[in-house]
Amino acid sequence: MHNRQETHAIVIGGGIAGLLASRVLLKHFDQVTLIERDQYPQEPVFRPGVPQGRQGHTLLLQGQHIIEALFPGIHEKLITHGAIEHNYGSDTVYCYGERCPRLAPTSWGQGWNSTRLLLEWQIHQELMIDDHLHIMEGFEVVHLLFDQSQETVCGVQFRERNHNKPEDNILQELKADLVVDASGSTSHAPEWLKDLGYEIPQETEINTHLGYATRLYEPPETHQEDWWKFIAIQSTQSKRGGVLMDVEGGKWLVILAGSQKDYPPTQDTEYLEFAHSLPDQILYESIKNARPISPIYGYRRTANRMRHFERLKRQPENFIVIGDGVCSFNPIYGQGMTVAALEAQALDTSLPSWQRKRKGFAHQFQRKIARLLVSPWLLATIADVPASEKQGVIAKLSQWYLDRLIMLLPRDPYALRAFLKVLHMVKTPIALAHPRIIAKVLLQKS
Repeated sequence: MHNRQETHAIVIGGGIAGLLASRVLLKHFDQVTLIERDQYPQEPVFRPGVPQGRQGHTLLLQGQHIIEALFPGIHEKLITHGAIEHNYGSDTVYCYGERCPRLAPTSWGQGWNSTRLLLEWQIHQELMIDDHLHIMEGFEVVHLLFDQSQETVCGVQFRERNHNKPEDNILQELKADLVVDASGSTSHAPEWLKDLGYEIPQETEINTHLGYATRLYEPPETHQEDWWKFIAIQSTQSKRGGVLMDVEGGKWLVILAGSQKDYPPTQDTEYLEFAHSLPDQILYESIKNARPISPIYGYRRTANRMRHFERLKRQPENFIVIGDGVCSFNPIYGQGMTVAALEAQALDTSLPSWQRKRKGFAHQFQRKIARLLVSPWLLATIADVPASEKQGVIAKLSQWYLDRLIMLLPRDPYALRAFLKVLHMVKTPIALAHPRIIAKVLLQKS
């Protein structure tokens, strides 16, 4: 009998993108090795490898649907560990300049609230039970192994991360049939490609100089359970915004944000004053008597950045890049984790073609990812590029339409519902071009 050679895949980076990619690869490879620079905590607490982990994160509904499909029953397990059942249609206060109407409960909006820390921890717990996954914690990949004759990546070179100087640690090698780089925005993929004699991908960056600051609160004793579990406020004038989320442990997670370098402060009194400046006072009124239970954590690395791997004329086989290493978004739109889930889904559907024919797979997959990113990139950048800097009639018309659509949201439940479905990636932006919405956008008074 012919003995089939076992297949092996390596994932570089163990954040959300790397964990989801590992889950998908386990369906197609005999063995998967996940190499993570950090150490995973035993409980859902902050770890240094995710510097933005203390900040507020929203897993959009499309991302929740994909993760539930990858890990059946994870919704219930998250709820058991304190995540909050939440309908993003009916249980949320939306304010876009003015407060929007409360939507009727519907099945499309049903999901959960939790911190990023709990979500990542639970996904890690799910993966640990699979004997075909080997997680190497406390190691960093420094080079790719390369077969020059075949122009193929065939593994990685790595070393331990400890208290020694990096150069003092022994370099080790690990062979693989496919290497997936999910190491995030600090990915060394461009340098690795250059070292192998390939061109570096072009980059597009759009930076609105947005900053945000996050704090946990204990609700005041006088607070009575209300219908809302999520508050989202965006000022259309000052470019300030705020979010309050019910999260595990009976806590409130509050995020204040400001663009164009109007950064929210990290001092107690000034933080409250910033919340008071928002156009709707519901967030400020909620937290002014609440007890802070964490420091205020500021964060300003918020530029939209895309590396165009899909445009490379030549690239090595059996090496692909996903997650923030390809495209990182302004976090205020909550797209990052959901895009990682969509990329994992795309990897799942693409791997059968890798098994049939490996040559050309890397280029085809990076092009597939680029197409997947069109809609979220469009949504993020239309809002983030100042009108004065937009080029071309289509870009300026899109901005004009979006501005007038947002003006319509507080007065039109139908338009609000469509907007939220697009925001949660349940629908594509084409849904905002429904004739009923177009007519109202055009006919409304300025």
